[in-house]
Amino acid sequence: MNDQPSPTASAPETNCRKKWYVAFVKSCQEKRVARQLEAMGEECFLPVQQVARHWSDRVKQMDVLVLKGLVFVRTDEKRRIELLQEIYGIYAYMTAGGAYHPVVIPDGQMQTFMYMLGQSERPVTVVTAPLQPGDKVKVLRGSLAGLEGELVEVGKKHQVMVRLGLLGAASVEISDADLEKISSQESS
Repeated sequence: MNDQPSPTASAPETNCRKKWYVAFVKSCQEKRVARQLEAMGEECFLPVQQVARHWSDRVKQMDVLVLKGLVFVRTDEKRRIELLQEIYGIYAYMTAGGAYHPVVIPDGQMQTFMYMLGQSERPVTVVTAPLQPGDKVKVLRGSLAGLEGELVEVGKKHQVMVRLGLLGAASVEISDADLEKISSQESS
């Protein structure tokens, strides 16, 4: 349940072959699987955020999974297969359109997603529906200053969206006064 990738996870020659995979996990087993992966020394990321839940008599801050049934694992190909057999709860890895090879999430996209979850003052939602092309924007102020993404209008609200490949996209509501339009060449 790391907030950020560990720079000292392994030796440099092994580290360059490590990739982020999306593991499908049995229902309600996400936290247990992430703890087990960490106990085995494996790098993983469980996207969790604190959300205020309101009841009639109280308000409570709770950790809520952003993506139910998924745990991100950064490992090499051989170890990925071993983990499937060693850890109860992981039953498959995400693949693309009937392919037998698992989807690999680029390091840059994972770092941006982790940053967004860790720094946003508002809840981050993941949208799996296809997105319409929008303006490339950069956040100027606030805890997400420097974040680059796509501007998407949802109703009368503006949201910055970061694409996550086959997972869809993560978005957070932000004031358009805090955004600056950038050209495609400027974005990374």
